[in-house]
Amino acid sequence: MRRPLALPARGVSLVELLVGMVIGLMVLGIALQLILLARAHYWRMADDALIQDRGMEAIEFVGKVIRQAGWITDTPIVSSVRRWPGANAPSSLLGKDNCGRPHMTPAFNCDRRGEGASDALLVRFSGRGATGDGAMRDCLGYGVPERQTTQGDPRLGGLMLYVTHSGTANVPQLVCRAFQRNVDAPADGSSDAVVRGVETLQLLYTLGSDTTSPAIIKSARSMQDEDWFRVRLVHVGIVVQGDHLAVKAPTADTISLFPDLATVTNALVEDVRFRPPDPRRNRAHFAATFAVRNPLRCEADAC
Repeated sequence: MRRPLALPARGVSLVELLVGMVIGLMVLGIALQLILLARAHYWRMADDALIQDRGMEAIEFVGKVIRQAGWITDTPIVSSVRRWPGANAPSSLLGKDNCGRPHMTPAFNCDRRGEGASDALLVRFSGRGATGDGAMRDCLGYGVPERQTTQGDPRLGGLMLYVTHSGTANVPQLVCRAFQRNVDAPADGSSDAVVRGVETLQLLYTLGSDTTSPAIIKSARSMQDEDWFRVRLVHVGIVVQGDHLAVKAPTADTISLFPDLATVTNALVEDVRFRPPDPRRNRAHFAATFAVRNPLRCEADAC
């Protein structure tokens, strides 16, 4: 009696199925790893670009503020001559080291230590025109008007820069405060955030030489009242953080803020170096030097 032929086997064996699953999982794992690497690289590139944008915006804004210091309108509407501050008036450019919660009036002072040992800067200047023609601008870009009386300090414009943390996100930021608008005497106005992520703002000042003293670089704590009228250059160092952690941990735990400057007279470590509170976060350092464009006092050869 003939036996029926065995039917050919169909499908895959258990071993083949397991091998296929392992190969598939390996391919899936490699693809997932590549996706994660690509996403991390994208985040790093986006964070680097964000830090660069923030840093350049902060440096540019500080430069604009410094260049407005001491400007006096040459076309006053309430007098026939250019009006300068009195002989006993403070300089149009003043700084404070390690200054937190500063206020502009009645005097430039600080209520506590600065965030990240940050400095504060106050500049004063005259406005122009009855409503402000835009020659000089406040924190929000509005024109500063000219003082409408011939008595008192003609410098109705004032800007103050400092670093503080935002109230909700608790992120450090560069803040600008201007004198109140539409009042004919200097008074503290509201504060406006300028650039998010600024961890520290450090300032140094180059004093011009005179008959008794050579040119020298100082921090605000080393300045005497008379020194502020000799300021010719302002050196700005800032550190800006990103929104993500760095891929690699930094090799040093401090950042040099002014690597190209010579020795600074009586400077503390916090004046020239910054120690980040969270070294893992992505950040970058920016530095610039700005010349004081306007005379800080009325002198025979300047006005």
